[in-house]
Amino acid sequence: MQTIETGVYLQFFDESESVEKELPPLGPFELLIIRHDRIIGDREQVEHDITGLGSVERWLEAELELRRALGDEPGGVRRSHMRIRAPRGDIIVRFYDYGGDEPPKVPELGPFYSLTVGKREVRADDKLLAIRSTAMSPWTLTDAARSGIAGINKADFSVFSLSARDPRSAPVAQVPVAQVPVAQVPVVEPPAVAPAASLPAPAPIASATAPGTEFVERRRVEREIYVARQEPQRDASLTPADVRTVDKLTQQELAEQLMVERLRREQRVAPETSLHAEPVGAIAMRFQAPVKEREAAAAASQRDEYEDESFTERLLRFLWSARLVLVSILLVLAAVSAYGYLQPRLTTAGALAPLTFAGVGDKVQSADWTVTVTSVERTLRMGTTPPATGGYLIVHLTVAKKSPDAGALDPSDFQLVDGNGGRGLAFAPSSDLYSGTGLVWASKYATNAAVQNHLVFDVNPNATGLLLLIKPANVEVRLPDP
Repeated sequence: MQTIETGVYLQFFDESESVEKELPPLGPFELLIIRHDRIIGDREQVEHDITGLGSVERWLEAELELRRALGDEPGGVRRSHMRIRAPRGDIIVRFYDYGGDEPPKVPELGPFYSLTVGKREVRADDKLLAIRSTAMSPWTLTDAARSGIAGINKADFSVFSLSARDPRSAPVAQVPVAQVPVAQVPVVEPPAVAPAASLPAPAPIASATAPGTEFVERRRVEREIYVARQEPQRDASLTPADVRTVDKLTQQELAEQLMVERLRREQRVAPETSLHAEPVGAIAMRFQAPVKEREAAAAASQRDEYEDESFTERLLRFLWSARLVLVSILLVLAAVSAYGYLQPRLTTAGALAPLTFAGVGDKVQSADWTVTVTSVERTLRMGTTPPATGGYLIVHLTVAKKSPDAGALDPSDFQLVDGNGGRGLAFAPSSDLYSGTGLVWASKYATNAAVQNHLVFDVNPNATGLLLLIKPANVEVRLPDP
């Protein structure tokens, strides 16, 4: 004899999970209430059908997942989706507010064969019933199953089957017909058919059971219509204003409970906090570990409290606490070192030797060079470039490098100073003025070897009181007048 189960079956799964790894369905349930991250289920006086559940390990894993969802075990569910089915295809869904169902009321939706509950949507037979933006937001209904309810917001919903709620819709046993020879069956005239209302309910026929099978008849339980939330009895002496005040206080209490649960999840105080011998009283704890586990956790915390800390751990903790002071000290030391390195060089570069005077033929000494003005001549024309002031002044020099690390000597290191204090620079070595004159500026110098160089200035032929400033030595050489 085959029977059809009443109630609904619950199965946890993930969208990316293969069919082979899916957990078996659990049930049957007379009623399932789906709230914010919480499930309330009723399986009392309902036998568990283990047909087709696979291995015992998968069945135990499914049971553990259910206990986490119901709040009986710590840890929370591991699979984000739920699938609810009814063998008879008579699933009924009712959306409402568990803490106080406010208008407008939503009628029961169904019947459906399968219901899928995800993080953000609820689907029944591939019809989108409701959606929500976040896990704590209420469900927003659509008009896929019934017109006129689109846009209504409800926080919770319950799922049940018609067969479990209505005793009159109990399944009828299917009796296989025994193979009896036609010759042995007596022909009996059928009696008059009585009205359907007066026919008695057929009794179960135990002899019609197929050979080789064991028949176990389910207990017949007188079922009652489940009411998710009974309307509170109002005191006749309360005014409408008092009733509204009580409703507001109830909603405020529900909002505080939801806020506490949200803070508990954000601060991660569950389920670890429940392992202590005395859980935190200010936070509503849903999970309570067994007494032995709490005592073991308390003993372990006491051992950790008195455990000796190693020198390395203490040193690392001290360094981390003093990190700002250490970084400040390192920055000060770096600044002092940089100042000590740069200060002598800045002083040497900024302090020039006092200005002195020399004559033609005198050796002028600098840190890296020895310069001697050997002779001076004047000319009215030189090369192809005409003079701007009427003539040219040619200064012949002898230079010697004193140090191998000395920098290059350039004509810009010499200036011509007139009687009025005006200064002029010599022509660059690449100027066309030097073409065909034999006057060049040396580019290579051997250490302690005299090298001839020449400077050409554009000067009035009648200018007097001229001085040649050698900037590396800060010495002015008096040039002879014409």
